[in-house]
Amino acid sequence: MGFFEKILFKKKVPTIQTKFAIYNALSKSLIILSFMALLPLIVEKVVYDHIDKRLIARTERILLTVQKGGIDDIVLEQDCSFESYSILKEEFVAIYPILDPRKMPPSMEIKNEAWQIDGEKMQHRIIRRPFTYDNQLYELNIGEGISSIEQLKSTIQRFSLIMMIVVVVISLFVDLGFVRILMKPLDKIMHKKLQPVPSPNNFDFTPIPSTTHEFNKLDQRINEMMLKLRDAFQIEKEFISNVSHELQTPISIVQNRLENIMIDANLSDDVLVRLSDSQRTLNRMSKIIKALLLISKIENDQYLKSEEVTAINILDEVIEDVEERLNQKNIKLIKQFYEDFNIKPCNRTLLYTMFTNLINNAIKYNKEDGSIIITTKFIDDVFHIEIKDTGIGMKKEDLPAIFDRFKRLNTSTAEGFGLGLPIVKTIAAFHKIDITVDSEPSVGSTFDLRFDDAKI
Repeated sequence: MGFFEKILFKKKVPTIQTKFAIYNALSKSLIILSFMALLPLIVEKVVYDHIDKRLIARTERILLTVQKGGIDDIVLEQDCSFESYSILKEEFVAIYPILDPRKMPPSMEIKNEAWQIDGEKMQHRIIRRPFTYDNQLYELNIGEGISSIEQLKSTIQRFSLIMMIVVVVISLFVDLGFVRILMKPLDKIMHKKLQPVPSPNNFDFTPIPSTTHEFNKLDQRINEMMLKLRDAFQIEKEFISNVSHELQTPISIVQNRLENIMIDANLSDDVLVRLSDSQRTLNRMSKIIKALLLISKIENDQYLKSEEVTAINILDEVIEDVEERLNQKNIKLIKQFYEDFNIKPCNRTLLYTMFTNLINNAIKYNKEDGSIIITTKFIDDVFHIEIKDTGIGMKKEDLPAIFDRFKRLNTSTAEGFGLGLPIVKTIAAFHKIDITVDSEPSVGSTFDLRFDDAKI
């Protein structure tokens, strides 16, 4: 995976707009829920305050009436008491003589109490007020029904719940729209500035207009970073080119000199052997330099993808070129080409190199009289190329490192220098091909190439 691909989020997560909207809706819900919990208490307090004021006022009026007109017309002579209540029993007035001064209530008290009227108990808000008339203590009780208050509280709670749901739903949609407008510059920055680009030279440095200071600063910093990357990219390309030339040239010169020396018939066999070893070392160095240069050029996007080739065509070409190696180890290659597709755009030379390295790898680590099966097919509407061998295989714990440079998991053969599979991985990434490996020791390995862009 290249640098520009790594900076992207592969995993699907909620957008910042959605998170903002949900957070805002939840915060409003919390506020409304708190208000719902407090509203009945507030209503109850306000209603009780009004009832208490009415009860106190009625108490004062009755006491004033008693003082002016006397109590004889109100209190019955038999028990010296009086009770009166409304038809619906929501209100009542009662006067009782206090025979025992020790049971006299305080100067005035107001509380909720179940009052029994005609054998029926009902919740009332009751005021109790002692008073004296004609040297006799009396207790005045005035009550007002409060059952309607509980009904009111229940109604308010239901209404508040409905309002909360409505407010949250409306708020969610409004917030989503508002946040979308607010975050629009950030979306543009992400889609225009943080998308994969073939090279820093192709980066769009056009500023993204925004009225938000933070977004402007972010856009500016990204542009500054990409300018530095572009300069570093150019320096790296020049360095690679220069180093390659500076290394390859002296190696070629030394190789030519060794060849000229080895022509001398007077050289002993021992000297010839040493010269041959030196020549092989130089050849190995040259191959390593070329391989590293190839990887670097691919990663730096110095190759074009302007060609088109069918999968089966390029595979047949590679198979034909490796036929001699197959015969040397008596390896049977089985072609299971069920389906085909056009790889485009692509670099034919790089694809050829990728498939050559994979098949050569399957030959190198295969068994005598083994087999290689190459399959082309669509799986879940996605094209796959599968290269399966009957070779020595690999341990599961070694698989994550097989594409590391200079990593050789099998050292039983001196052949190779650990850059074949890294080249394969680099070319695959260049063409956006996903490659996975499954292997088992003494059974073999399977390389699966997934072409996500090639769908039915």
